Amino acid sequence: MRLAEMLTDPQLVDAWRLDESTLAQAVPQLSTAILQLEALRVRLVREADQRCIPEHLGAADSASWLAGATRMTGARAGTIVRLGRELPLHPKMTAALDAGQIELGHVQVIVNFLDRLATLTAEDAAEGAETDWDNPDPESGRPDDCQAYLLIAAQLEDSKSLRKRARALELLLQLDGTVPPDGENPELNEFYASISTGGRVHVKGTFDAEAGEALETALSGLSKPRPSTDDDGNPIRDPRSAAKRRADALEQIVRGHLDRGQGPLEGGQRPHVSITIDYDALVTAVRAKAEAPATGPWTHGGWLFNTDTASRPAGNGDDDTRHCRHRKPARMPWLGPISSIIGARVSCDAEITAILTSRHGNPLDVGTTTRTISPQLRKALVARDCGCAFPGCGRPAAWTEAHHIRHWADGGPTALSNLVLLCRKHHTQIHENHWAVQIGDDGHPTFTPPAWVDPRRRPRPAHNRRLLHPAS
Repeated sequence: MRLAEMLTDPQLVDAWRLDESTLAQAVPQLSTAILQLEALRVRLVREADQRCIPEHLGAADSASWLAGATRMTGARAGTIVRLGRELPLHPKMTAALDAGQIELGHVQVIVNFLDRLATLTAEDAAEGAETDWDNPDPESGRPDDCQAYLLIAAQLEDSKSLRKRARALELLLQLDGTVPPDGENPELNEFYASISTGGRVHVKGTFDAEAGEALETALSGLSKPRPSTDDDGNPIRDPRSAAKRRADALEQIVRGHLDRGQGPLEGGQRPHVSITIDYDALVTAVRAKAEAPATGPWTHGGWLFNTDTASRPAGNGDDDTRHCRHRKPARMPWLGPISSIIGARVSCDAEITAILTSRHGNPLDVGTTTRTISPQLRKALVARDCGCAFPGCGRPAAWTEAHHIRHWADGGPTALSNLVLLCRKHHTQIHENHWAVQIGDDGHPTFTPPAWVDPRRRPRPAHNRRLLHPAS
C-alpha cells in the first residue's frame, strides 16, 4: 500500500497488515508529508490573517481564532501566525519548509536568531559579497550567510541541536563585550514563587547560562531514578516521573541548606521551617490515624482497626474544656494554614518551643527550645540504620529524618528503641499508616506491610539488613 492510498482514508489503514519494508518506507514519507501539511497551514493562516478573516468572524485576533478553531494552545497558534508573517521575507527558508526539509521548530530558531542579529554585529557587517547559499560564511555576520548556514544545519539535526548551534554563532558574532548576551546576563534572572488558593506553591523563573548550569549540576545527581526491590530481591523501576524526581531533588537541596544552617540570620535566627500548632490539635492528629498493628488484620475503610480510647491517659485534652475554647489551625509563616497531619509528621524530629497561652490565645510564658532528637542520638541512629531503613530504599542518611514509632506527643520516648531513620517519602508513607514499624528483639527495626501489599503480612527487615536470599 502506497502512502497516497493511506492518506485517502487513514482510519481504514490496518497497520498490522503492512509488511516490514512498507512500514520502514511509510513512516519517513508520512513524516515528510506532515511537515508539508504544516507548511501549508502556515500559508493558509497567513492568507486568512492578511484578509482579516478572523476579525470578520468576531475573533480578537488571528492567534485566538486559530486556537479556538483547532483547539491548539494559544502559544502554538501565536507562533504559527507570527511565522506566517515572517516567512515571505525569507524565500529560501519558505521553500525548505514547503518541501518538508525542515519543520516549524527550525524556522522559529532561525527567525529568532535573525531578529537578534542586528544587535550582534557591526553596522557594516551586512555589506559585502553576495551569499553563496551552498557554501555560506556565517562568520561574516551577513544575515543571508547566517541564514544559509543554519538552513543547511536544520536539514541535518533537530531543532534543539539547531538552537545550540545558533547560540554558538551568536556568541561568535558578539563583537561588543561590554553588554553580555541575554543568555549570559544575570541581570535578567527572575524567579517567582506564588501560593495558590489550595496551598500549593507555583514557581517560575529564568536564569543565565552560568546559574542554569549550576542548577542543572546540583539537580542531576539527586534526580536520578532510584530503583527499589520487591520481596524476591528483583529490581523495581522508580515510578516517579522526571518532573517529580527533579522536584524531589530541589526540595532535598533546599532542606539540606536549611539543615546546615549556613544561611544569613533573619529575625535573629538561622533560616528554618517553622510550624505553630496547638498541642491538643497535635495530639488529636497523632491519634486520629489508626495504628497499624505489627501482626494480624489492619484496615481502614473496609479493614479493621483499633478504635479503643479507654486506655488514653487523663488530661490529654479529651475533656469538655478543650471543645469549648477556640483552636487555631496549624500555620506556617509563609504558607499560612496547614493540616495538623503535616505538623504531626514534621514534629517527629524538630526543635520544640513550648508557649503557654491563656484561653484566649495570649502568650503567658515561653519555654526553652529543645530538640527532640539530640545530635548524639542521631549518630547512633545512623550507625544502626545506615540510611533510610525502609525495605528496598536505602537513601543516604543525610537525606533522612528520624521517625518516632510511637509519637512523642502520644507518650512515645525519644530513645533508640522508638526511632527509625526514614527518607521523606517513606516518612510520609509511615505516617499514613500503610506500614507498621517495630523494633525487634535484636534492636533493629522491622516493617510489616498492609494486607493489600502482602496478604500474609510477613515482616521485612530494614534495608541495611535485607536478606540476600529471601526465604520462600
